[in-house]
Amino acid sequence: MNTRTLGLTGFLFVFAMTLLGQTGSITGVVTDADQGVGLPGASIFLKDAPSVGTVTELDGTFVLSGVPVGNQTVVISFVGFAPEERELTVVANQAVELNLILGGQVIMGQEILVTAQAIGQAKAINQQLNSDAIANFVSADKIKELPDVNAAEAISRLPGVAINRDGGEGSKIVVRGLDPKFTAININGVRLPSTSGTDRSVDLSLISPELLSGIELFKSPTPDMDGDALGGTVNLNILKADDRPRGSLKALGGYNDLVGEYKDYKVTGSLSRRIFNNKLGVIATANVERFNRSGQTVGQAWGDKREVILDTMLNIFDQEANALTFSSRREIRRRYNGSLGFDYAFGKSTDVTVLGIYSRTSRDQFNHSERYDINNTGVQFNPAITESAIDLYSASVSTRHKLNVLNIEWGVSYSEVLGETPLNIGFDFVGAGINFLPGALDDRTDPSLIYNFLDISPDRTYLTGANSAVTSNSEDITTAFVDLSLPFNLGDKARATFKFGGKYRVNNKERSFAEYYDKLFYLRQNSTWNELNGNAVGAPGIDPSGQTYLGVSNFTTQGQLDITDNYQRDVNLTYAFDEGLLRRFNELFSATYPQDFLSVTNNYGLTEKVAAGYAMLKVNVGSQLTIIPGFRYEANDNVYNGIYADLSGDWGESGVRDPRTATNKYGVFLPHLHLKYKPVEWFDVRASYSTTLARPDFNYLVPATLVNRNGNLTVDRGNPALNPSVSTNYDLYLTAFSGKYGLFSIGGFYKDIQDAFYPLILGVNNDSIAVANGLPATGFIGAELTTFESSPASRVYGVEFDVQSSLSFLPKPFNGLVVNLNYARLYSNTTINSFREETECVIVRGRPRCTTSAFGYQREVALIGQASDIFNASLGYDAGGFSARVSAAYQGTKLTGYSSIADKDRFDQSFWRMDAALKYRFSRRFNVFLNLNNLTNQQDITFFRQERFETSRASFGTTATAGVEVKFLPREER
Repeated sequence: MNTRTLGLTGFLFVFAMTLLGQTGSITGVVTDADQGVGLPGASIFLKDAPSVGTVTELDGTFVLSGVPVGNQTVVISFVGFAPEERELTVVANQAVELNLILGGQVIMGQEILVTAQAIGQAKAINQQLNSDAIANFVSADKIKELPDVNAAEAISRLPGVAINRDGGEGSKIVVRGLDPKFTAININGVRLPSTSGTDRSVDLSLISPELLSGIELFKSPTPDMDGDALGGTVNLNILKADDRPRGSLKALGGYNDLVGEYKDYKVTGSLSRRIFNNKLGVIATANVERFNRSGQTVGQAWGDKREVILDTMLNIFDQEANALTFSSRREIRRRYNGSLGFDYAFGKSTDVTVLGIYSRTSRDQFNHSERYDINNTGVQFNPAITESAIDLYSASVSTRHKLNVLNIEWGVSYSEVLGETPLNIGFDFVGAGINFLPGALDDRTDPSLIYNFLDISPDRTYLTGANSAVTSNSEDITTAFVDLSLPFNLGDKARATFKFGGKYRVNNKERSFAEYYDKLFYLRQNSTWNELNGNAVGAPGIDPSGQTYLGVSNFTTQGQLDITDNYQRDVNLTYAFDEGLLRRFNELFSATYPQDFLSVTNNYGLTEKVAAGYAMLKVNVGSQLTIIPGFRYEANDNVYNGIYADLSGDWGESGVRDPRTATNKYGVFLPHLHLKYKPVEWFDVRASYSTTLARPDFNYLVPATLVNRNGNLTVDRGNPALNPSVSTNYDLYLTAFSGKYGLFSIGGFYKDIQDAFYPLILGVNNDSIAVANGLPATGFIGAELTTFESSPASRVYGVEFDVQSSLSFLPKPFNGLVVNLNYARLYSNTTINSFREETECVIVRGRPRCTTSAFGYQREVALIGQASDIFNASLGYDAGGFSARVSAAYQGTKLTGYSSIADKDRFDQSFWRMDAALKYRFSRRFNVFLNLNNLTNQQDITFFRQERFETSRASFGTTATAGVEVKFLPREER
């Protein structure tokens, strides 16, 4: 941090100290009478000085500092409950304790019982109304209402949030159309490392929703939050122990409709209590689950129909069917989650919290894939077996000193992600000769038609190769921070809090990648084969002697696999492979496979150090106006290690492989200004100006270069000189709230992003292009170069609206309805470099001789990952012990990848998805439930150019889970 910044911070601190008078503080907890847990977002303020106020934390605790001495009337309000007032006396430099239990009645002209879904909605509304930032919240009660299988699914219900799926379940979130790598993910404020081997995204399917006490999504962060959150910041919260012992146990079983299997299960337990006169709190949670995430995919390949040109300038042609692929994947996912937390109170002014979290997700996959290529009259069969796992470790210690004149919070944390794939084996079988009936080329309008012309024989199908890979990816983050806040009064009508602090963070990341491959057509006469199958069968259809090739029948089983094609026909795969035989084959032969060095540049390591400091001033003028100016400065010191490889040979065995190191240092100043104006009790306006940044993907930055001289010369190169993207953000939101009708908010945002990074493919037409991209001055003309660069300017903007209403004002039986609706319309544009092809033909001896040249140009495109429309709706109903909720989600078409030529950009097709949840509560301690996911059998569909050029359609079917939950409550709550 520079001298000017330090000086400004010091001046503000001294200025604030001079304004301190004789004051005391009020501490306590606000608890829900029905559930016995803390109420987050409850408003606490002085009746005679509304600017002197605060809101409760996620566990219901609060600290109101800088309270004038003497008799005071404290008002406690929470959406859905009648406000409470308490009289107390404040003593100078002392803390007065105030604990309150809010009853289960709503006041709206009459007393109405608060339902389970309504209280969950009310908690989220309270947090949103009282937040200083533009944010959305999900309470613990709301998380339990919907059948979300992981944290990503729960977050995707919020306005402006889309989701990327893997294996049918949500994995990563897309906030406001920005790729998952642009969103910072925390647990209790501790930054989570990336789970990806290439970018900075986090797979949230690791986290079971049962572990969470709430979710916060900050779309316009304040200066005290990490600056590298261009998309936003998500904080997953885990509670501290309640003041009374309690626990729960949930067990469920599941059914997967796609495979017709009842073997899914999940067991979750939690226990918390306080001991030593309530000074020490202990809370533990554990979760174990097993789910079948099998799926099937229909893939379609297209090619240019050269005789039908659609654009002579860009050389864009009509398309024709080239190939059809059927894939059937069996996947079993097992997930283990656990957390253990301790908090100790040293009197009323100091407490220490220690939290440890462990999560593991393992995936066992067995994939059958068949490709029918009518261009080459060939068929390929590629069974593959993969075993992988991701482990997450997180440990943190934080301390809060709640003093009368100064609040201090400091702590240290360590988090680590380790992803390993110890087994990843694949096999290549081909069908030789002609594998299609006559007429296969007559109609090429739809790749699905290819299936009607298959003529495949096991006598002509044999093993041609096998591969094996072992990979790992690890990242750890070590953090130390300190935050100080100083409340003071500015006369009778205004109150301010000066907050400042710093953070030091170190990221270490390592990626290891080793791949092996061999051509195995000769194995028929290899004696090692006899250890597996002494009665080996050849491929007599192409080798009558049967002595050269290993026929496919050596690896198959008697079972049969079928999938549903795009015409809704049940079609059979040609072969069902025997997993045990494939595994045994790998054990016998993989040690002899040559290493494929063409993947050597996937190995890299890096260290990124970030030192950050911030200062912000929160000024409350009465209860109407809040102003928060501030700034953050982040200094970066980075070291990246990669490999330069110039290789030739089938496996890159010849050539040069040298380690390379690059460094990058820079600093970014991030100014902020946030305003909140509440002219009347039921309405507020929020405006925000903020600055955030995004650091490039890891594989974009490492000094890795692969020169591949097999066939056409290609070069893949990282760019350590890439700058971070810096976004200037503008937000404006209007929020109206009525205790009777609920919450309505509408707002817009605009992001002006400089230096957005993206991959670029270009032709090396001269030596200067080679030198500009870090290559030798000679020897690279004609090469195809893939590298990374920054766009001069990008824009992301849109509108969002949100409705949350409990319709308890309606006559019975409709007074049990609870409605949630949100919609976002998103836009973006950026400029990227691309190229177009021009073909010139001349007549030589009566025949055309054509040459095609590539020319670079720039084009305007949308940002990758942004769905244009996002809509979420849920309708719940409570009556007595019965509770039901149906939800629907719509996600519009989104761009997923740029092509070198505009007509081949790739997209995910829009979709609707519906889920339902039913619950019956027999008592406060026992309930049963039924969850139904993907009721409409939503499919993941990809295409290019337009929807009729579909490239893949993945199906995962409907799933159902049913179970019981038992709660262990204090005697007075039973």
